[in-house]
Amino acid sequence: MEIGIWGDSITYGECDNEGLGWVGRLRKSLLNNNTSVYNFGVCGDTTDDLLKRFVIEANSIQPDRVIFAIGINDSKVPAHETTSKVPLEQYKQNIQRLIAIARNYTDKIYIIGATRVDEQYVRDYDTQSRFNNETIQSYNAFLKDIARSENLSFIDTFDILDTENDLTDGLHPNAHGYEKLYQTLRKFLQ
Repeated sequence: MEIGIWGDSITYGECDNEGLGWVGRLRKSLLNNNTSVYNFGVCGDTTDDLLKRFVIEANSIQPDRVIFAIGINDSKVPAHETTSKVPLEQYKQNIQRLIAIARNYTDKIYIIGATRVDEQYVRDYDTQSRFNNETIQSYNAFLKDIARSENLSFIDTFDILDTENDLTDGLHPNAHGYEKLYQTLRKFLQ
């Protein structure tokens, strides 16, 4: 079985000092199951970026399962701006397009929601953008709705991480946080 996982820096595993992230932990747990897990997480990516690369990457592996874990960068507000990097209406269109394209490969499509951030810590750490949990939740609400209407699995991860103990920089999980994500996600993805 070929599993392709597309997303951003949290999919990639940014800031995990064990170098695995939740995707690497999933890959490690499936080593002896004739399953290949491909991590297509790219730091900083939005759904606009993912649409540009998805078909090429999916063609390279012909996935039996497609997992999308993207949206937190779409929701962020760049410095000196008042709207999200990818406004919610555009995000909705992008996700619908990604799902339609993914159906060319498989009907086993999973949608993973974005995680909570420590708004103050991120603001102090990254003065070029703002992340807001309320905005992130509005993007997650759409993901939940589209998953339901498309008969896909939605995995809500918003409340899994403790912002004081599980995040490295207010945004990216530490090794403990990635382990918590993995433990939650593996129930759905294995």
